[in-house]
Amino acid sequence: MTSILYVKSSILGEHSASNAVVDALHAHWTQKHAGASHVVRNLGVAALPHLDMATLGAMRSESAEAQAGAATGLKVLQELLDADTLVLAAPMYNFGIPSTLKAWLDHVIHPGKTFQYGANGPEGLLKGKKAVLVLSTGGAYTEGPAKSMDFVEPYLRAVLGFIGITDATVVRAEAQAMGEAGVASKAKAVAAVRAL
Repeated sequence: MTSILYVKSSILGEHSASNAVVDALHAHWTQKHAGASHVVRNLGVAALPHLDMATLGAMRSESAEAQAGAATGLKVLQELLDADTLVLAAPMYNFGIPSTLKAWLDHVIHPGKTFQYGANGPEGLLKGKKAVLVLSTGGAYTEGPAKSMDFVEPYLRAVLGFIGITDATVVRAEAQAMGEAGVASKAKAVAAVRAL
């Protein structure tokens, strides 16, 4: 690995299970891949603006002045383009991803940069990149009656696949609102990322 991008999206800061797991992975990989570039973007601390017509137009403009107005969006896009490995930390909020992460995705799913349309439809341009999805949930969603309500993993796999990132490892810290089961699940997730 030469460049790793870590994107955290929890609003819970040090109380976040997904942040704790990503921080453990970051510490592990900083030692294991000491020569790599490690970029951390914490959307829970510095959220991106949601897309509006002006921001979208500026991001797609050829004008340097317009692009200066969209500098943050273009910077996060460049961070993704530069990374060979993407680590996404996504807690489940109301059965979906946080709006901060959705805003990040809106800034990086960019025609001509991360995907293009061709004769056979859309084609992802980020082939060859790897992803680690660190998912945290209050309940248990990998099996049982709540499994059909997990829209986080399927959504992230679909949207990353759309831009060409199909090699994704999933690490889960589940049952975070369920006492000891949550503590055990988080410890298992930390152990899993330390084995990567």
